[in-house]
Amino acid sequence: MYQEALARGDGKAVAALWTEDGDIIDDMGQVFRGRESVAGLEPAAEGQARPSFTIEEVSIRLLSESVALEDGTVVVTPPGASTAHHGRFAATWVKQADGWKVASLREWRTDPPETSARLADLEWLVGDWTVTVDGKKPEGENVAPPRMEMSVRWNPTGTYLLRETMITSPDGSEGLQVSQRIGWDPLTRRLHSWSFSTDGSHSEADWSLEEGVWVSRATTVHPDGSQSSTINHYLYDGKEECTFQSLPTHSGATNQAAVTMTMTRKPGEPSE
Repeated sequence: MYQEALARGDGKAVAALWTEDGDIIDDMGQVFRGRESVAGLEPAAEGQARPSFTIEEVSIRLLSESVALEDGTVVVTPPGASTAHHGRFAATWVKQADGWKVASLREWRTDPPETSARLADLEWLVGDWTVTVDGKKPEGENVAPPRMEMSVRWNPTGTYLLRETMITSPDGSEGLQVSQRIGWDPLTRRLHSWSFSTDGSHSEADWSLEEGVWVSRATTVHPDGSQSSTINHYLYDGKEECTFQSLPTHSGATNQAAVTMTMTRKPGEPSE
């Protein structure tokens, strides 16, 4: 039931399979409240597909009459992507008056990056870009999309990429700025980014190059203190465009929706 509810984006059904105080620890070590995190899942919008989840190699051990441990592997394939993400999970189930519920879920990755990505490999990001949101507007909604501009530069010592993104309403009355630093984290020995938004939210992400696609696994803390996690793909065409796809994981998915954008380099900017 759990996998089927995830696949169709039925947040209410998934949340009903959690205990009230159940928690999730994802592959980045972030902790989420299980029921709150999955309750925000929604069916895919018209014309959009949801990621496919395949659970394999499942093993269930009954520790007592009311506690069971489930182990297995999971393969997540974003819609339209050739790169699948592989991982393992361990779930603790407890038997309550209304049936078996998930009390805890632990996740970790099993697919190492294809290459040892270096910060210099993201040189193609340097420049000025316009960003457009792909997909259709909701039926009956006649609202222009926000304007998005992005600028990426090296810091003076070449140790970080500095990315500034400005999002403004169509009439220019409201704006949101996101500042990001991408660099090599000597502690985790990975490419890592730190982002801060003018609305008070902040996020961190690990970056890797997987089968020619740049992947960032991000965890965001929102202004109200809630958290969410996403898997983000950057598919650069080697010239002037990059397709960006952001997919919520089932950890902290509240108010999150899959988003696809096209980044277009402004004329006159160098391309790698």
